[in-house]
Amino acid sequence: MNAVPVPVPAPVTVQGSAERARERRQVAWAAAAVVFGGAPHMFTIVPWVPVLVLGIAWWRIAAAARGWRLPPLWLRVPVTVLGFLGVLVSYRSVSGAEAGSALLLVMAGMKLLETRVERDRVLVVLIAYFLLFAVFLREQAIWSTGWLVGGAVGITAALLQTVRREALLSVPGAVALAGRLLAQALPLALVLFALFPRIPGPFWAIPNAKLSGMTGLSDEVRPGDISELGQSDAVAFRVRFEGRVPPAGELYWRGPVLERFDGAGWTVLPPGRRAEAPPRFEPGDERYGYQVILEPQGNRWLLALETPLNWSAPRASLGHGLQLLSAEPIWDRVSYRARSAVGSAGATGASPRELDNNLRLPPGRNPRALALAGRLRAAATDDRDFVVRALDYFRDSGFAYSLSPPPLGAQPVDEFLFATRIGFCEHFASAFAVLARAGGIPARLVTGYQGAEPNPFGDYWIVRQANAHAWVEVWVDGAWQRVDPTATVAPARIESGFDQSLAENPRVTKRLWRSNAVVNRMVLSWDAVNAAWDRWVLAYGPEAQEDLLLALGFEVPRTMQLVLLSAGASVACLVLMALAMRGRARRPDPGTRAYAELCRRLAPVVRPRGAAEAPGNYAEAIARARPDLAADVRRMTDLYLRLRYGGPADPGGGRQLEQLVRAFSPGPAPAR
Repeated sequence: MNAVPVPVPAPVTVQGSAERARERRQVAWAAAAVVFGGAPHMFTIVPWVPVLVLGIAWWRIAAAARGWRLPPLWLRVPVTVLGFLGVLVSYRSVSGAEAGSALLLVMAGMKLLETRVERDRVLVVLIAYFLLFAVFLREQAIWSTGWLVGGAVGITAALLQTVRREALLSVPGAVALAGRLLAQALPLALVLFALFPRIPGPFWAIPNAKLSGMTGLSDEVRPGDISELGQSDAVAFRVRFEGRVPPAGELYWRGPVLERFDGAGWTVLPPGRRAEAPPRFEPGDERYGYQVILEPQGNRWLLALETPLNWSAPRASLGHGLQLLSAEPIWDRVSYRARSAVGSAGATGASPRELDNNLRLPPGRNPRALALAGRLRAAATDDRDFVVRALDYFRDSGFAYSLSPPPLGAQPVDEFLFATRIGFCEHFASAFAVLARAGGIPARLVTGYQGAEPNPFGDYWIVRQANAHAWVEVWVDGAWQRVDPTATVAPARIESGFDQSLAENPRVTKRLWRSNAVVNRMVLSWDAVNAAWDRWVLAYGPEAQEDLLLALGFEVPRTMQLVLLSAGASVACLVLMALAMRGRARRPDPGTRAYAELCRRLAPVVRPRGAAEAPGNYAEAIARARPDLAADVRRMTDLYLRLRYGGPADPGGGRQLEQLVRAFSPGPAPAR
């Protein structure tokens, strides 16, 4: 009777066990890359997404360590669909900075659940790169570069570990190798960033939810709106003048023009109600050139001095009311040059329909203001005299300029003119515009910024949200003329700046902490650093590139010349890197020198090593030919292979190999 053979399980080899241990560590590196790349997003997205991704990462590492089976396809697909629907329900969209980041993070976690082979792990690490760089869609402050550099090094280390076929490097060794690789690529990246032709405007413009909570100008102004901006030290934009700087009294940065009055507040006219006649200009005696770096605001207006003559902002046009407008909302920092005629009369053309719109007042509102305008009109000899008399009324009637005006009721202009007489710039501008309209003079409200703060550390000027201002334009002598009633009541606001004009106001005192010279120098120094970051990194476009090339002594090249210049500079970088690496290759490390000496000593007593013979194969050939040398040769060869291919440079190991080779003295083969 034949015996039934009993199947014997195949023995677990040491090599197979080492490979499985390496794969488990590689899965852990891939999961760590997802967590590291997604960490900045986890504090800004809905909480269930980081909980889900961290849970998947923990489970995947545990599954690799304990040999659990991965979820089948029939389970992964529904979970992925549920993750997609969860993001869609949470954000009502899957696009935008936060929703897109949440979806990418969920998909990276789902991909971890099917990491079976090297290709899957590499794909997960590449997704981690996208997660890391997506941080710049939401946060572009200078401090974010620290996380970007650290994240790039960490994720690159994970990429190196996931593709290794030998034993993995130690954590410090992998990080050091990744840092060296990125440092070698840095010169080429800088050359391409600086010289490759820049695209006008931001490379991308994604609406940022954070902008919804930012203060800034609006297309509607009601009593108290601009006074709230007066409490904000946030930067609205920075400006560099090309040559002379306008006097403080002419630093009016034009923003929205508001022409509809409902009795309390002012709004921009709808597009269909705007005048179609193109504006015309009277050239002013003084013209100034300047460059603006505008902070993101989510609106279309581009700030410019009155009156803009030309500008470099892409897809921008001068709209109704001399307002410089971008074709799209500003979701990213924008840099542009402009030239303005300061002190000119401005637009000298207006259609009858436009003038009629700027005479309208709502019936039954602010009757006492209308009566005052009637008395001023009766006493005035002409429109100019009416304007002078209205300004005299503000100057001589005990009005006060304050960041904390009392609230107004149903007839806000009447209450301000005859009861409280305390207001901010929008109170004075609104009341004056109502008086002008009631006196038969077309008038409109203009909002923007007035003034600027010089920064001696950066040779530029800062315009903050606290510089927000409102003034009036009246149609006198066939042209729109600027009238600023605030300057009549508080001339220091225009000539000396916002802080000085309200130094006694308790709501401003907390903003005057910068009056300390040391603190103010620190604040301005840090702002200069941020301004350089904005100008040369975030807002680096055609104009900044032109400035850089001019500073380097180049004439401004055309696009094709820029392409050739960047290509030539890139080739030069690659050649220099190759020469540097070739020079290092010509200087072998101690381990390589020691192994070469070992081969030299073995050549005459056994045989020379072949030109393409691997060290391991050569060691086995020596062992077969000279068994008496096998142990020593294998030991030294293994040490050389570990030093050469197993990890980062180990000077101690190289010295050890040198000592072993120095003590090794192969003699002739022993007699048999």
